[in-house]
Amino acid sequence: MLRTISFRLLILVLTLVIAAGSVEAKRKTFDELCVEILETLQTFYPVKSSYKGNHHYDMRLADYSSKSVRAMVGKLNGYEKDLHRFKKANLSAEQQLNLKLIKANVDIALQDLQRIKWHTRSPMLYVDEALGGVYSLVVSDYAPLQEKRVFILSRMKSVPGLFSTARRNLKNVSPIYIEAAVESLESTSEFYREVGAVLMHEFPDKANDILKTVTAAREAMNDFSVFLTDMQPGEETAFAIGKTDFDYKLSNQFFLDYDSDSLLRLGESLLADAQAAYLTQKEYVEYEHQNGRDSVFVPASFARQDILDYYQWETDQVRIFCEQSEFITIPEDIAPVTVVETPPALRSMVPGIAYEPPGILDTTQHGFFYVRPLPEEMERPQLEARYRYVHRRGFKGSVVHEAFPGHHLQFQLAAQTKDPVRMWQDNDQMIEGWALYCEEAVYEAGLYGTEDPAHWLNILGGIRYRAARIVSDVKLHTGQFTPEECFDWMVEVLETDSESGRQYLKKEIRKQTLNPTNRMSYLTGKMEIMKLRDAAFMQKGTDFDLQTFHDEINSFGLIPPALLWEQMGLTKTN
Repeated sequence: MLRTISFRLLILVLTLVIAAGSVEAKRKTFDELCVEILETLQTFYPVKSSYKGNHHYDMRLADYSSKSVRAMVGKLNGYEKDLHRFKKANLSAEQQLNLKLIKANVDIALQDLQRIKWHTRSPMLYVDEALGGVYSLVVSDYAPLQEKRVFILSRMKSVPGLFSTARRNLKNVSPIYIEAAVESLESTSEFYREVGAVLMHEFPDKANDILKTVTAAREAMNDFSVFLTDMQPGEETAFAIGKTDFDYKLSNQFFLDYDSDSLLRLGESLLADAQAAYLTQKEYVEYEHQNGRDSVFVPASFARQDILDYYQWETDQVRIFCEQSEFITIPEDIAPVTVVETPPALRSMVPGIAYEPPGILDTTQHGFFYVRPLPEEMERPQLEARYRYVHRRGFKGSVVHEAFPGHHLQFQLAAQTKDPVRMWQDNDQMIEGWALYCEEAVYEAGLYGTEDPAHWLNILGGIRYRAARIVSDVKLHTGQFTPEECFDWMVEVLETDSESGRQYLKKEIRKQTLNPTNRMSYLTGKMEIMKLRDAAFMQKGTDFDLQTFHDEINSFGLIPPALLWEQMGLTKTN
């Protein structure tokens, strides 16, 4: 009997050894695992894939059904284990960076689906999916409209199912989320109507099918709006993700070495400094300068087209400044960016200026800089006001943030990395931090001449505003502010006395509740870049070159600035 048991035990051991060897042989390399994880993320988030320029999933919208979410969570947990075995592996420097990035992507996707569970608490998740699903295809140049029409209509057909899933999932929804979703549904429905009108005009033989699809999607939106209006709302602060999850994002998404308590203290300190600097500069401008009130001769021939021509000219001029001042290297093959009036089909979605980047993976690269449509006919006072704007070159600041050396150039340089992991990244601290950094850096580089007190006041106002948003971001999502308390505080701090300003703040606070850590990323991202610059200057001394520094930090893609220390060979100092 003993000999029988021993024999069976031997067979079992041998079987396990062989099996283990077979599994080991089939184990993926690190690069293969990264590709698989990216494919899984792109499949689950098809709209983000479209925005990125991966058009394999353009037929679909995300599936947030319980079964789909459970399956995705299971895959992500499996990837966590798979990535862990590479923690001490002999990876190259590039692979070590990609390990941190891809693990962060998995970590945050798991947090969103398993811990925060946005699909059970945010109706805007579904509204944005319906909106972005069509918008991402309409604005892309990757294919002719004849080809995109099939995908646009396919996504529209998915909308009723999307909102049916939403009605099953949503629980304890914050009143401010209901308000945001109901308002956005109205503009999204109008957007669908406008897109449908364009498609029916371009493809009259398909008009009946197009109208049927658009109508069904819009009816589903209306039904969802009624559902939200009738539902019992949750607590006023039900949107807050809480300190634990906020801290998790700071650590695992941005790789910061401080928590929300430290971030709040930092924000309050930055706000106090910005307030003092802003008020001092404001007094100086008011008493020492006329601040743009000088008389300006307006030619009789000045017309609407001259304003549109100015927008493009200014964009080209700022690019030339960046090249001639050696602020940053602009590759010769950089894609063009064209300033256009927001197309009619997009006007319900884009009320102000906006930059629309091409998908970073798209073969066709062309950026569009949307500006508010101008009236076809303008009275003389309107033309004179527009001329004064052109005369003082008022569009320059917008170009810096949105085009050169801001978002357009930044996205174009990121596309040149060619690394699939880094091309998938879109870290807010790098994206918004760089654009905000540029606003001050080009001023220092002389874009506005030797001195422009009024524009410096605008820059200080922007810093003050972003500092206030650090405080509000933390307090809203850690439950220290209700939306109403946040509004009252921001009105007081920012001295907002106009009705338009107050309405803007209400919408801004609503956006903050929808996207924790986004608003804090502007000024903290700028600060992280400035820390890197200071460290590079201290380390290289007289060999430090600002253009080289700007080139280098933009060569790694849209990744968290905190990960650049090691990549750039810099050492943090206290």
